[in-house]
Amino acid sequence: MVAGRNNGGNAPIAEKIRLVIAEDQALLAEVLPGLLHTASCGGIEVVHICLTRSQLFRTLRKTTPDVLLCDVWMPNNSGDPPLPCDASSLEAIKRQSPHTAILLLSGNADMTLVKQLLDAGADGFLDKNALLEQLCQAIERVKRGDKYITPPFWTEISLLNASSNESIRTQLLTGRRGDVLRLLLEGFSPNKIADMLPIGKKHVDKKIAEVKSILGVETHIQILRACIRLGIIKL
Repeated sequence: MVAGRNNGGNAPIAEKIRLVIAEDQALLAEVLPGLLHTASCGGIEVVHICLTRSQLFRTLRKTTPDVLLCDVWMPNNSGDPPLPCDASSLEAIKRQSPHTAILLLSGNADMTLVKQLLDAGADGFLDKNALLEQLCQAIERVKRGDKYITPPFWTEISLLNASSNESIRTQLLTGRRGDVLRLLLEGFSPNKIADMLPIGKKHVDKKIAEVKSILGVETHIQILRACIRLGIIKL
């Protein structure tokens, strides 16, 4: 039986996804269940909301959700200041509920910390500025066993590895793809690049799409920012 589908028109959700939310911002925690239920046409069911880490661990002793949506910054107990999740906390969650996928959420996360948490077993990371449709998609993806990272942050996390850095630069700057990228970074339009090389406009568009795929970005300005971080161009 089909429980629902997300607004992006993806494949129907075959069965309900049982979700626990760990979020210390009470208003966000209060409104998310209704928004997710509506956006997924009932396919995502929030079974518990936890405002502290201690509440989260008590909840996981009683229930095994399909997915845990967990803010990176959470207080340990009510009245405590929020503290960042660390690898040991994440490993404790995995021991407590090994079959639960963990999707991290943050509005201002340190990418070094996020990478450590992903390396420690988190299944995805989403920025709080993401669209509701993206959140539904991320929840579905990690439930299926896939990894999900908001595209611009995928690039930032990848850049934390020197070897990954060099690999990405090599992929970007090799052959005709590199020719197209260099001209694009100089400010030339795809039509102008096609005239200058010369190659067909469709071929230019294909190479730009390859660049976006390698970087995990969607727009030309995001290509520029990623190339600055990679050191391909300097301001």
